[in-house]
Amino acid sequence: MLQPCLACDVCNNCNNCNNCNNCNNCNNCTNRNPQPATRNPQPATRNPQPMLLPVPQARNLLSAINLAWPTETIAFNKACTRVRAQKIVADRDQPPFNRVAMDGIAINYAAYAAGQRRFPIAWLQAAGAEPKPLDDQAKCVEIMTGAALPAGVTTVIRYEDIAREGNDFLLPEGLLDGKSIHARGKDIVAGMDLVADRRRIGVAEIGMLATCGYDQVEVVKKPVISVVATGNELVPVDQTPVPHQIRMSNVFQLASLLETEGAATTIHHYPDDRDALLINLENRLSESDLVVLSGGVSKGKLDFVPGVLEELGVEKLFHGVAQRPGKPLWVGRRGNTVVFGLPGNPVSSVNCLVAYVLPFIRQQFGLSEEPVFARLAEDVSFKPNLTFFQLVSLQSDPETGALIARPTSNQGSGDATSMLRSDGFLELPQGREVYLKGEVFRVGRF
Repeated sequence: MLQPCLACDVCNNCNNCNNCNNCNNCNNCTNRNPQPATRNPQPATRNPQPMLLPVPQARNLLSAINLAWPTETIAFNKACTRVRAQKIVADRDQPPFNRVAMDGIAINYAAYAAGQRRFPIAWLQAAGAEPKPLDDQAKCVEIMTGAALPAGVTTVIRYEDIAREGNDFLLPEGLLDGKSIHARGKDIVAGMDLVADRRRIGVAEIGMLATCGYDQVEVVKKPVISVVATGNELVPVDQTPVPHQIRMSNVFQLASLLETEGAATTIHHYPDDRDALLINLENRLSESDLVVLSGGVSKGKLDFVPGVLEELGVEKLFHGVAQRPGKPLWVGRRGNTVVFGLPGNPVSSVNCLVAYVLPFIRQQFGLSEEPVFARLAEDVSFKPNLTFFQLVSLQSDPETGALIARPTSNQGSGDATSMLRSDGFLELPQGREVYLKGEVFRVGRF
């Protein structure tokens, strides 16, 4: 049986090297005939390629992993975007007293109901001042927003609705009792669990931590992720490459996305040298929660990464996914360290990170995740029997509010500039050749 090529993602001259020998886009296809060849007239089939794992199965294998990342305690005001690992319990009612909601005056409504419309001022009650009871119902308390409502008053009338004459306030007709008072415990009561476990801390959580007296909070420790570039053609960003070299870029894209997700990353570059990879990847495995590699995972003569990882005791979970871009994806595990070997082409590596690595991190954090969907803006044709992650730009429909995905033109998975015009990948499932305008599919943002 002919074997599908894992060497590149950019061949569009054949049905993924299953049915012809004339692909000249790479030198690594197991089917490539060194002699000129003509296209095999046998029609292409729609059967999945046997050595490639379908996307849902790849996700299922990853979802079965639970690394139980440890926690740490940090200052609450340094915890924004971190994943909370403890319950937040209200230490007292909120609001903790009957809180005045408007600047104005407070009266006992019984006097107003009896016909009184002129109320002399007894005193001014400011926010933060201890309230004292109003014993004379014929008077009012001038009161500020946030103040504790004194005993003896039952309603608050805003300044906008009353007139002042000297030391008195004149009240209009039609006022109601119990207005502009935020009752004690109306929001939460003491002892209430405020938010579920394992939620990313945002602005609301920071405020509630402070409100409830949590100056320290337990969070999931940031995973240490080694981001590794492989390849002899790569030079540092601050160097001028010679014509046969390129600057490193993939690892910085990947690290920035991983940092945004809550990881602590380190960046490394190793040559396409088996011995160097053996030494350096052992160090990365020993020091990291995750290792994310870019390049060296296909079928080329210098693609040493899969063999080196298995030699270092990393158990391969899968190698090769029925998708484009990112077909050569390699995933394995050694103890509590998981390794993702991403293809070296920039679009492929970002797609694999968005589709697999970032959801895996959220899963290990214990975060629940609802998929995001978008509506296709135009028909898309894709003949290979693979899941197609289509680069798209995303806009909201101003009439319906629906998320609209517009395909981005590109020159293959090596076209990094196409991501400048894109917001993510629309996941078009395997087993079809045409995806119609208006259909809804899952989308992964970057």
